[in-house]
Amino acid sequence: MTTVLTANQLKGRAIGSLFFIGFGTLWLMLGLYLRERLSIGAVVGVVLVAAGLTAAALKLMNQATRFPRVTEDARRKRMFHWINGGQWVAMFLVLTTLNKLHLEVYGVTAIAAIVAVHLFPLAWLFQNKMHYATGGTLLLWLTGIVFFVPAQHLQGMTALGTGVILWLSAAIMLGLHSLTARRVPLDKSEGVVKRNFSWAVREHR
Repeated sequence: MTTVLTANQLKGRAIGSLFFIGFGTLWLMLGLYLRERLSIGAVVGVVLVAAGLTAAALKLMNQATRFPRVTEDARRKRMFHWINGGQWVAMFLVLTTLNKLHLEVYGVTAIAAIVAVHLFPLAWLFQNKMHYATGGTLLLWLTGIVFFVPAQHLQGMTALGTGVILWLSAAIMLGLHSLTARRVPLDKSEGVVKRNFSWAVREHR
């Protein structure tokens, strides 16, 4: 399927990856702290990997400048803010309820689940199928640990797994789009860049 590749799309994927990298780093730090593994070596390792992923995201943003820009959709921006706002409201309500029920041990897992769920409308809004995969993987991970991990280890395992999944998603998204952007030539006669995304996926599995 041939689609149009624009500067907006590439920059959007880079910014989305930066969010995944940043929040993934915070989740990993929280997981290491809760698991009592927050050593200097672990922190340095996390920071180095985060720095490498960030560099890749910034490179993709730089690549985006070679591509044509289209007018931003104001409606899409408003919907994005509504989805993000709904996420924070849901977190507040769920945490308040869990605290009243004395189920605070499930708070971190509940937050991660809300993060996962909010990726589904974002996937539809930005036509980014990777968000479906990320949200689905997070929900599978959280469901598994709720059933098989002891309550005293639940928060730490939730945080570590969530951080790793967000990092992996960022890395895959950056890898696919960076490689595609390098391989696809500019079509100056039409003012757009065409790409075959299915071809790119087959080539770089």
